[in-house]
Amino acid sequence: MKNVKRKTQNRGFSLLEVIVGTALMLTVFLSVFGVLNAGIKLVGLSKAKAGALALASEQMENIRNRPYGDIGTAGGIPAGDVPQTSTISLNGIEYARRTLIQYVDSPKDGEGANDENGIAADYKKIKVEMTWPSASHSVALVSDIMPKGIETTAGGGTLIINVLDAGVQPVSLASIHIENSSVVPSVSLDVFTNAQGRVIFPGSPSASNYEITVTKENYSAAQTYTADAINVNPEPRHLTIIEGETTEASFVIDKVSAKTVRTWEPIKDFSWSDSFDDWSKISSSSNVQINADKAELAQETPPLYFDSGFLMSVDIGGIDRLNKWNELSWSDAEPAGTDIKYQVGYYSGPDFVLIPDADLPGNSLGFENSPVDLSGLSTTTYNNLNLRANLRASDINFTSSLLDWRIGWKAGPFPLPNTPFHMRGQKTIGSDALSAPIYKYSENLATNSSGQSQINNLEFDVYDITVNGSVAGYDISESCPPQPVNILPDTSNSADLYLVNHTSNTLLVKVKNAMGSIISGASVRLYKSGYDATKTSGDCGQSFFNSLSVAEYTAEASKTGYDTVSTAMDVSGQTTLEIIMNEL
Repeated sequence: MKNVKRKTQNRGFSLLEVIVGTALMLTVFLSVFGVLNAGIKLVGLSKAKAGALALASEQMENIRNRPYGDIGTAGGIPAGDVPQTSTISLNGIEYARRTLIQYVDSPKDGEGANDENGIAADYKKIKVEMTWPSASHSVALVSDIMPKGIETTAGGGTLIINVLDAGVQPVSLASIHIENSSVVPSVSLDVFTNAQGRVIFPGSPSASNYEITVTKENYSAAQTYTADAINVNPEPRHLTIIEGETTEASFVIDKVSAKTVRTWEPIKDFSWSDSFDDWSKISSSSNVQINADKAELAQETPPLYFDSGFLMSVDIGGIDRLNKWNELSWSDAEPAGTDIKYQVGYYSGPDFVLIPDADLPGNSLGFENSPVDLSGLSTTTYNNLNLRANLRASDINFTSSLLDWRIGWKAGPFPLPNTPFHMRGQKTIGSDALSAPIYKYSENLATNSSGQSQINNLEFDVYDITVNGSVAGYDISESCPPQPVNILPDTSNSADLYLVNHTSNTLLVKVKNAMGSIISGASVRLYKSGYDATKTSGDCGQSFFNSLSVAEYTAEASKTGYDTVSTAMDVSGQTTLEIIMNEL
């Protein structure tokens, strides 16, 4: 019988097995690490929450062990010596503690004026809130404290503050600051409105000069105002609380808005021309010569001329802020037996391409009558043009002559940088000694080097923008949209101001329909003895007349489909007129 020897080989791991094994180990490790990390966070949160509850309970018991009459916060209503806010460290965690103590008017014996015993401060409510920054968490404890005897608040009244938005809906969690240094102890209190947008303070000390400020993040602010030498008649003025009575005030705030103001030089007319005093504005030609400031057929065998030739202008393009092409025009001389036809095209690479008749009717045959309207050409498709003149002679004893040609366009508007302007809202906070209104928003502003000004945190209001021509050196020739403008809450708005050089007396005419919508394309005529000018209202329904004299003028507006409106007015300084046209 043979002995069979078995041979054993040591076999290592392949690269694929190593990669798969490593991936499995990483997956398991990361899963375990995630669970462990979540557990650590949960333990930390539980520890922080336990500390917060302990500190809140400690504060609550400290307050409850005081005599009822001593329960109150420093600067609060009711008054006491408990700090409204404090910072405490425990177990390496820094907590913010806020304590609020308020009187409560219980409905059991009637509320407000219907209270059976006339005392609205029935008991006190205590709220202790703890917050800590690690995860923006908070805990709060609330407790009611009843008086041991008969309820009493000598010298107190009830203060009720309502906070509403622009739609007359309650604003919850609005911050209300109440300040009064004329009472002893002084009041300096911060509180938030409830779900009904209200705070109620029964037992408020009887006094005048309660200063109220209402704020909320990303909202406008509202407040009461002090009567002083400037604001003689503030509105609303600081509140007064009378013993046994209720003082109620409402404040309106809403989300703030933004406005971008841009200042521009208006669209202007520009032109290119060539009077053929040299070859500098000619890109190519054939059988053409320049002679005595005119272009004509060259002489093949003097005095005989070539029977045909052409002339091409240089490229007319690279125009900044091209708005619209105007027209092509020329001056020429065409003796009998000669003619010149004009065409418009552009270069595409080395080749001259005629604009098709679909975009410029008649261009393929050439134009013979000046001027040629180019306003229908797309400035996007045709942002540069070239002119071609084709000269022909059936009688080579004569030549036609091109004396000059020109092409016009409109370009703009162009940003006008560093321009000062004034913006004012219509809301007022009182009036001065002469009963002139004092506006809540009235600011001198200016655009930046790019001709823009970004204005943030604007309260909902109707705003008007003006430019002082004597200071800025410019007058508003048109504003889009027309001023003033109603800015709604939580919106982004813009205004484009088109400015021209300042003159002493101007008239800006705004043309609208009966619904207040602008009317563009209306013919506006302004006239008096020795002056008569007509302009068309622009895209924003305005026509501007400058360099006027101080006098009485008549303005007349007309447009097909509307009645014609005529009105007289005195022009002096920067005058504005609004004309309302009714549809027929």
